[in-house]
Amino acid sequence: MQSLLKAIEEGHIQVGKELPSERDLAEDLGVGRGSLRECLAVLDFLGAIESKGNRKKVVRDAHYIRRAMTFIKICSGVEDQETLKEFRLVNEAHIAELACEQATEEDLKAIYAAVKQLEERPWDASADVAFHEALAAASHNELLAATLNLFISMIADFRSRFYKLPDYVARAQESHQAIYEAVRDKDIPRARYEMERHLRIAQEFVDQHPEL
Repeated sequence: MQSLLKAIEEGHIQVGKELPSERDLAEDLGVGRGSLRECLAVLDFLGAIESKGNRKKVVRDAHYIRRAMTFIKICSGVEDQETLKEFRLVNEAHIAELACEQATEEDLKAIYAAVKQLEERPWDASADVAFHEALAAASHNELLAATLNLFISMIADFRSRFYKLPDYVARAQESHQAIYEAVRDKDIPRARYEMERHLRIAQEFVDQHPEL
């Protein structure tokens, strides 16, 4: 990846220009084609390249790519609990507020379905993910929702460990229900309060179970 970023920074690969063939690019960079494919897959995920069939074009500069990779690295570094706590508080509390203002009937149905999913499948961490993603979608702020969804995917393994703790599941179920009801009632202060309480519950379990 560093060889590819250096080539972009030095202008050997130009933003807006089509990339050489995979074989030629691997030779130019002095890397294996397998490693190159992995790098290109990452850049595609980050929206840094545009693919049309076998043709690929760089659409983001190296500065953007490095910053995006730093964001992913920070999200994956779950040992920095204070950073994660602050990030979630700012984003998810505001998402809950916006959902109160913007949620449609379809949005409310999706949030409620996620609440019921966790009740029916308390062992399944994906039900928890579905709740937060449905709430983010209900904010109708695409940037907030995309950021939250990326963040959630980065800490998916860490979150799944909570579901080995029965007490956490029960409290999460109750908290999800309370958040849903506040959003349904369009009660902004209560929605923010319930989301902040939800995040405090998660932090309590992190503090009580450092082995997670």
